[in-house]
Amino acid sequence: MKPKSLLKGGFWITFGTFATRFFSLISSLVLARLLSPKEFGVIGIVYVFWSFFTLFTQDTAGAFIIYKGVEDPHFLNAAYTVSLSIGLIFAFIMVAVSPLVGNFFNEPSVTQLLIAFSLNIVLSSLYYVYTGVMTRQMQYRELANISLISGVARLLSTIISAVLGLSYWSFAIGDTTGWITGCILAKHYSGRRYRIKLLPEVRDEVVSYCLATVKSNLGFYANANLDNFAVGKFLGSAMLGYYSLAYQLTMALSTVFNSVISQLGMPIFAQLSDDKQQEDVLYKVVEQIAFLTAPLYALFFLIINENSIALIFGSKWIPIATIIPWLLVFAYFRVINTPLNNMLSAKGLPKVNAKVNLHIAPIAVIGFVVGAHTGGILGVSIAVALILGIGWTLYWWWMGCKVLGWSLKKFLIPCFTPTFITIPALALSFYLPFVFRPILFTLIYFVGVYVISPSQFCKYRVLATQAKDWIISKRAGNSS
Repeated sequence: MKPKSLLKGGFWITFGTFATRFFSLISSLVLARLLSPKEFGVIGIVYVFWSFFTLFTQDTAGAFIIYKGVEDPHFLNAAYTVSLSIGLIFAFIMVAVSPLVGNFFNEPSVTQLLIAFSLNIVLSSLYYVYTGVMTRQMQYRELANISLISGVARLLSTIISAVLGLSYWSFAIGDTTGWITGCILAKHYSGRRYRIKLLPEVRDEVVSYCLATVKSNLGFYANANLDNFAVGKFLGSAMLGYYSLAYQLTMALSTVFNSVISQLGMPIFAQLSDDKQQEDVLYKVVEQIAFLTAPLYALFFLIINENSIALIFGSKWIPIATIIPWLLVFAYFRVINTPLNNMLSAKGLPKVNAKVNLHIAPIAVIGFVVGAHTGGILGVSIAVALILGIGWTLYWWWMGCKVLGWSLKKFLIPCFTPTFITIPALALSFYLPFVFRPILFTLIYFVGVYVISPSQFCKYRVLATQAKDWIISKRAGNSS
């Protein structure tokens, strides 16, 4: 893929994902104003279990399509059949266990909400197949359009429902509207015909890949969601409401970056046949992502304080200010680990991701429980930063490099170097007046990059020039 096409594809993915997160953030902002922390906590419980069931549909059959390609209709139909079957099975399971979940948390409304969300399990099983085909075909502009339109549909239906006084049902109505819209558009844009057909000669390969991906997703789910479970169970719905909003805010950027990396990176990684070329490409991707995201998360930390939270969300949400810095640590390393996850999947090794995630999950759960009992939501967020931020990163790269036969040191240097540059920049700018913090931090950070990594400083300039030239060319093309 040519650099200009790569930049163009990255732009459309970023645009689509940013639009989705922007609409989601606006939705959260409106609902935070209209709902109480307890009501936010109720929907937080629902999303914990909704996220669990989507493990079996998200990035399973779709990831297989990206890995295998769309040329053979037998594999495509098999992936479609497996994904739809899984969606239907787990929708019924979700309905069956919903009363147990409601009783466990002593929240009867959770039962009704989970039943409503079961339809979205089926919709997601179809959506990820369609978007998997589109991603493999690199239809990034169409994917961006789908994200934009479905995001608008979700936002409008959510806000209208909330204004009408439907409380946490606004989330269910908005999400279902978004999934239906996305499915209709994705099926149309993918341009493929899908049949329920599972031939024996392709079944084993499809099922094996999907099972390995599900195992990886299970571990990732435990790592990324059971902190919410621990907060909801041991600290109550109100505390989960605080934690959920802080989590949504800090993960907004990482969701955008992870989507860009996955949709753009995995198809490219899958088409690289040379092992050395894959290693070099992965190194460059990690290096650029680390130097891009580290200062962005640091700036987020500088501008989000009690005053800005009270101004945006209301004074009732001020307690989230203490946990945001720790969740930002996890958000940064989550982005850094995504390229390795994609590379292993692209090389047909999702079982390595599964092993890493399942190994770290028990340690993470223990950390969440201990953190909840000793420090409340702050204790949980510290456990997330230390175990899922630093510990998970070290272990994942060690395991990945060991399996691939690549140098661990080579990849850890770009992972951690930008963080070491941001620390003094943060320390020197933190106690300045609010308006001057971002300015001084940016200056100190770029000076640090220039001193410690002059080659990266030159890359900043090259990337800025390429982006500027592409924008100018687009404007010239539109005007003509």
